Amino acid sequence: MLSPFKAFKDPIIIDEEEHKDLRIVKPDDYSFMKEVEIVPLTFSELLSVSMYYPVMFGIFEGEIFPFAVLGINGKNVYLNEEGFFKVDVIPKVVKNYPFGVVRKKEGEAVEWIVIVDKACEGEEGFRLFEGDEESDYLKSVKSELTELALDFQRVYEFTQEIARLNLLKPIDFTVSTKHGKAEFRRVLIGDVEALSRIQPEKLYFLNSSGYLPIVYSIYFSVRNFKLFDLI
Repeated sequence: MLSPFKAFKDPIIIDEEEHKDLRIVKPDDYSFMKEVEIVPLTFSELLSVSMYYPVMFGIFEGEIFPFAVLGINGKNVYLNEEGFFKVDVIPKVVKNYPFGVVRKKEGEAVEWIVIVDKACEGEEGFRLFEGDEESDYLKSVKSELTELALDFQRVYEFTQEIARLNLLKPIDFTVSTKHGKAEFRRVLIGDVEALSRIQPEKLYFLNSSGYLPIVYSIYFSVRNFKLFDLI
């Protein structure tokens, strides 16, 4: 099972019996992200996120997934002192916090599980359950998380396809910024040079599916490490 990203301090799977009295307070700002260095990405945001953040791919339990780099050495460089992002594009998992989804795969079966960070529990928060029923608040949250899970599923299909076409290449490298150095090991980046070796019908598929501009954008996104010294 994929773990939630670093902002989750006490992630729990929502259970009607165990959490019938649980109230959750949604943070007013993004201070919970101040030490978060990477977050996973969904398909629909790959193009916009790669315009501002470095985007690379990791491998977990044999599956490839994309992630955005928000900082290094325990510092999110995109966050200002007031706890807000310095750029307009904010990754979806961040905006959904303190709720999220994790992917559980057993064989060919895939299940998306709703989680919440119990660290955001508070008496002034929204109830998740009203009696034996889900509250309207939780229903609204789960509706958004369903869209998030579908978007994550699309990103897995995307990464599987570009990996099958050999459009990803492994790399080890070191980044030096005013915030210090960071080493990246066993990550994957886009390989646009491989496009010249793809058969025309496959290239047509990449273009018609909308994958081609994303591949290029992710490839060039590595240059966004330079923003670490500017923002």
